[in-house]
Amino acid sequence: NMGLLQSSRFDTLHVYYGDIHNHCDISYGNGKLEDSLYNANLQLDFVSVTVHAVWPDLPTDDPKLDYLIDYHEQGFKRAQAGWDNYLRTIDEYNANGSFVTFPSFEWHSMKYGDHCVYYLTDQNRPIIDAPDLPTLRQMLRELDVPTMMIPHHIGYKQGYRGINWEAFTDELSPVAEIFSFHGLSESGEGPYPYLHSMGPCHEHSSAQHGWSQGNIFGVIGSTDHHNAFPGSYGYGRLGVWADDLSRESIWNAIQQRRTYVLTGDRIQLAFALNDSMMGDIAPASDTRHIQVAVEGGSSLDYIDVLHNNHVIHRESILPQSITSQRYKVYVEMGW
Repeated sequence: NMGLLQSSRFDTLHVYYGDIHNHCDISYGNGKLEDSLYNANLQLDFVSVTVHAVWPDLPTDDPKLDYLIDYHEQGFKRAQAGWDNYLRTIDEYNANGSFVTFPSFEWHSMKYGDHCVYYLTDQNRPIIDAPDLPTLRQMLRELDVPTMMIPHHIGYKQGYRGINWEAFTDELSPVAEIFSFHGLSESGEGPYPYLHSMGPCHEHSSAQHGWSQGNIFGVIGSTDHHNAFPGSYGYGRLGVWADDLSRESIWNAIQQRRTYVLTGDRIQLAFALNDSMMGDIAPASDTRHIQVAVEGGSSLDYIDVLHNNHVIHRESILPQSITSQRYKVYVEMGW
């Protein structure tokens, strides 16, 4: 139903694609910041190259992890020393209308899960070494500038850098990153399992569990790539519906949850429920009219509609009857 784009609030918006969580060698990782921004500009509309910055509860009581502790601490020192130059470079590459950049740093936590902190304006943008998540949130409030802190790889077990839903609030976290090279954390089951050495996806850390607890948040994807290639194919990106390609408009789109996750090809996706568009909080109604407009980078397989985390409708796009044509069959073996 591509007519949705011409007959609703979507007709004044445009879809843009980005990666707002990825790394290079400005703390620990590989590749130059300038190379990251150059590579991003080749294929993305907007980007944030994130600085690994602080880890207040870094586990220092296990001798076997001494090498890991030193690796992180040295990276954090580089991050602090290079922060001012990083901010200048990010600002220099920002060009409203063609390529948008945001500065960000990563705050790690075993207890609360890792979060990326973002700044909108060029004022008052420090690295904050807060001891816990409530303090980080309070210190960001006190800056009195627009900020966001977005949790990522939420699906690990709580206490092992997975999200702590009891401490979550959407005040500064309108969205959560649910897909990256770590895998897909929408639910405990999914087509992209957690593959990182930090462990498998834990159901009670998934996005669907967070929604079932009454939390309100949208979703994004980003690569979490560590080698100066933002938007690396298959690692995660996000699409946003924004007024235009500017820092303010992209920021506002994320704030209003007009976002969706891409695992590979660019897909243009818009949906509405009654008179509410994606990201809105819709008023209660006995009748729910759902409109979907989707255009894939290649052929579409199916579209699922979920209600309370359960699929209630599947719209199959491919022909339902097998005809005498050539087909490509994919077979997977395992376990």
